Amino acid sequence: MAGKTYYMVLGVSRTESTSGIRAAYRDLAKRLHPDVAGVHATGAFQEITQAYDVLSDPVRRREYNHELRRAEEHKAPASQRRVEPVVRAPVEILGNPDGIRPSFDEAYERFRRNFTGVGIPKSERLEGLNFEVLLAPEEKARGCLVPVAVPVFETCPICGGTGRDWVFPCISCRGEGMIETEEMVHIRVPPETSPGAIFEIPLRGLGIHNFYLRLHIFDQA
Repeated sequence: MAGKTYYMVLGVSRTESTSGIRAAYRDLAKRLHPDVAGVHATGAFQEITQAYDVLSDPVRRREYNHELRRAEEHKAPASQRRVEPVVRAPVEILGNPDGIRPSFDEAYERFRRNFTGVGIPKSERLEGLNFEVLLAPEEKARGCLVPVAVPVFETCPICGGTGRDWVFPCISCRGEGMIETEEMVHIRVPPETSPGAIFEIPLRGLGIHNFYLRLHIFDQA
């Protein structure tokens, strides 16, 4: 992928539109076709045709751009190369019931109130939900991406939120009218993050207004 690229062959920028690529190819083809330029132009004509075949196809162009970036990053000095972060396994924010204070049941109900609007105490305020991440040496050097599973609730599609299926309790939601699902929040920890660093992540985009995530960073011993 080093040296001349398909974009150079057609004389267009990497951000050129599909119609612009088509116009550039047509112009070159008119001038380089062997019937016009002679047999010696056959190689050049094949080159522009190959470039056009790739860049005019959205899927092939996307794959080509990806390979082009990888080749260029490989050639770049180590100090300029982009280092991909370590991607951790997903963590459930309520996955450790014994470690939640004041209790798992209270935290769970607090999450649920955001979606039901029922039983919200007047004294309820925004609070941080703390959890820790221990960084391995490689994660500290490269940075890491921490996917956190956050519980959210939606109206049961079977009973429409009534909790009843005709005269019987809805089996799908167990008569509660709400279905629990999960949304993933991806927290990026930059390389060389100092131990003791704290990241605070709002959850308002998920419809959660009484909790935010507070991530505490520590190095593994």
